[in-house]
Amino acid sequence: MSSMNSLPRIAEPVQRWKRFGEKQLFLPNHVVALLRPKAKQSPHLATFAVPLQFNKLDLRDYLHHAYGVETTAIRSFINQPKPERKNKTGPWYRPRAQKMMIAELVKPFVWPEPVKDEEALKPWDHAMYQKLQKDRRAQEKKQKDPKKVPLRNKFAVPDDVKSVSQQARELLREAKGLKVKEKGLKVEGKEEGKKGEVKDE
Repeated sequence: MSSMNSLPRIAEPVQRWKRFGEKQLFLPNHVVALLRPKAKQSPHLATFAVPLQFNKLDLRDYLHHAYGVETTAIRSFINQPKPERKNKTGPWYRPRAQKMMIAELVKPFVWPEPVKDEEALKPWDHAMYQKLQKDRRAQEKKQKDPKKVPLRNKFAVPDDVKSVSQQARELLREAKGLKVKEKGLKVEGKEEGKKGEVKDE
């Protein structure tokens, strides 16, 4: 009769510890952005926009130490934008490339649905944000096509500028007793002498 000690012992599984970097960063100057996934993307995949000098180990260490997120694999690629021409007439140039990384997460992450209720977005001034974005896009569209930029005399004069010019006219009338024409720049007095001169009483 064989004892339990004589039975062959099954080898215990060896746990492989992950090796992380030892350099500590207390004031990082890089920006890592988590992008919203596409419609049919798996919840186990997360897409990040990272700096060009970032590598896969940097992103793995960053997610582990900053957020406690474990990853199994990371893929990286660089998006090269198309060449553009400055102001449509200037020299050709290529905009700065953007590096992307797709991390395979151990635990899935599902993005929340975007908020569409305007009342719920009021504390964050969403209406003002949309207005600023609309004005910025309109300004960029004008700058891209120099033919559509209106001349300076075609712009509407603001009300505050009109009020300042009106106050200046009134001050001139009170100080010198002169009449200022509304449409011209000539100044007329009560008595005119030679051409180009103005006489007071």
